[in-house]
Amino acid sequence: MRIIQQNCRLDELIIANQSDELNEVLRLVKPRPTAGSLAMYDGFDSSELHQFRQNFRIESDITITGSENFPGEMLTPRNDRVSLPDDIYELLVYYYNDAYYDLEFVTIAGASDKLILEEESEDFIIVLPNITQHGRIRIGSEIFGANIAPRYRKNSYILAKFIQDNETIDTFPGEVQFYFTHTIDLPTGSKTHQLAFVKWYQPAPNPKTRFYCKADDDDDDGCNVELWKNEYHKADRDSIIPIHNIYSRFVPSEFVVGTRTPKTYMAVTPINRQFYL
Repeated sequence: MRIIQQNCRLDELIIANQSDELNEVLRLVKPRPTAGSLAMYDGFDSSELHQFRQNFRIESDITITGSENFPGEMLTPRNDRVSLPDDIYELLVYYYNDAYYDLEFVTIAGASDKLILEEESEDFIIVLPNITQHGRIRIGSEIFGANIAPRYRKNSYILAKFIQDNETIDTFPGEVQFYFTHTIDLPTGSKTHQLAFVKWYQPAPNPKTRFYCKADDDDDDGCNVELWKNEYHKADRDSIIPIHNIYSRFVPSEFVVGTRTPKTYMAVTPINRQFYL
């Protein structure tokens, strides 16, 4: 009852404006505009930030396509109406078929073949090869670069999370070649996707080598520095990812294992600045 009476008294003072001292104190506790890097998130409400966090950590039950909002933006250098090479163009079509499993997407050449073979059926969506290419992006207050922008290449090394066949989640290192936006006409309307084309590094031959730097009594999750081959996987469907899948950046460096027959690997040291609420 005492707390209720005190609150009622404060309400009366505020309404009646009877206390100069109280007005002075209220000015001190008045919310102030967000400053610095935290201001990046002011344009998003709590539900949008929570959704991006779920996407970012692969905690969401929905399929992430790259058309969702994110607390950031695509930055310069920018090249408009870039035509994708044929091999990457086909991977983009593969990506859309995987992301929108209930729809069918085809290349321009594939559409011509279908029209010849199935003259009465046009139940498919043509993916155009034109994109807007970007050399870097901002997620929150963090800047991520790409290989096409030499000035920002040191920021192009990323870690991303993938769900494995056994439903476990693992983190993989790669180098972003470029970021791009691509618009496609869906039955529900046009959607613009924010995507990245990444070259992924090959894993070390065994877990012992990968977690070579861990302490004897630590488990694999407690090993901050991992060793990977300094060789790329061949480009495939997973080379195109939504930028929502990017977990953090890392610093690559050489690491030699063995003395009699030394072998050089790439040490992956994460930069522990991930998006969080």
